[in-house]
Amino acid sequence: MFTIKSNHGLSEAGYNKIIEWARSILPEGKRLKENFYAAKSMMKPLGLGYQKIDMCLNFYMLYYLENAKMAKCMICGYSRYEPRTGRGKTLAAYKKLRYFLIIPRLQRLFMSPRTAEHMTWHQAHDTVDGVMVHPSNGEAF
Repeated sequence: MFTIKSNHGLSEAGYNKIIEWARSILPEGKRLKENFYAAKSMMKPLGLGYQKIDMCLNFYMLYYLENAKMAKCMICGYSRYEPRTGRGKTLAAYKKLRYFLIIPRLQRLFMSPRTAEHMTWHQAHDTVDGVMVHPSNGEAF
């Protein structure tokens, strides 16, 4: 369902309506999560999350590691946070980078024997008696 939502630009409300309909036609003892939030919370323990890192509005720097506490860009001097008005006045960065960790994703791919076979295809089929099996085996590559 997440793939369908992503591929078709489905809103959260649209996703919830489809889930509501699917749950209504499923038999008793259904195991489908009741909404997007519940399904998303189920995905979090899989280790496929991301890390949010604030960044300069003009793409000059990341507010990360030693620069994490800075309030202005050291190159262009632009403020890190949007000006907020109102009661809460919580700080919100102009731009955020979402860093997807590669190691947990690769580990998940190698957990399945079917995908692991595809991931190691180049090693197993490197050369076949002078026949080029993949463009990366060619001289021009």
